[in-house]
Amino acid sequence: PRRLLVGAPWDGDRQGDVYKCRVGPPNATCAKANLGSAAPWLAPAPGRTEHFGMTLLGSKDGGFVACAPLWSQECGTSVFSTGICARLDGDLRPVGTIAPTAQRCSTYMDIVIVLDGSNSIYPWYEVQNFLSSVLGKFFIGPGQIQVGVLQYGEQVVHEWALGRYRTAEEVVEAAKNISRQEGRETRTAFAIRRAWWAPGSGLGVGIGGREGAGG
Repeated sequence: PRRLLVGAPWDGDRQGDVYKCRVGPPNATCAKANLGSAAPWLAPAPGRTEHFGMTLLGSKDGGFVACAPLWSQECGTSVFSTGICARLDGDLRPVGTIAPTAQRCSTYMDIVIVLDGSNSIYPWYEVQNFLSSVLGKFFIGPGQIQVGVLQYGEQVVHEWALGRYRTAEEVVEAAKNISRQEGRETRTAFAIRRAWWAPGSGLGVGIGGREGAGG
């Protein structure tokens, strides 16, 4: 049966999507690509729009390319509207992306904070306030900074892994709720080794570290 591709750039709160519709029968239906759920990496930053499907281009392999000219890339305080395209097969399944001008941000870093929670630290609320203040200044998000926190006293505990929280607001809220581990010993060197070492190599690989991320 004949099919018609329909771009819907204002669909899904202006994220945009693509439909494949049957041509001919009066009761013909359309199948939706659902790009937002099928390819989460294409989702726009909060408060931004993309308009996927504004441009459609056929492909010799039976698939097609759908483009979103308003897709933006955030790097620190800067926003670059570079545009992005998604390659889909004939069944509307995403098989890749094309973003020739997208670049890795200078804020692409993994940071593990090693926090002393022994009895030598007092009062604890000042530690929480300091940590929240520092974290609130980071540019946290996909493609930018990931933060993990490890607390130590006599024992070492990973409060949260890298990438668990996706925004500065979430990280700050988590920092306010960290409970003190306590302990008569202050095993700083052991905690630093635990933050660094993990199966593989590099900072925090075993707790969500990304290849190529500075820190």
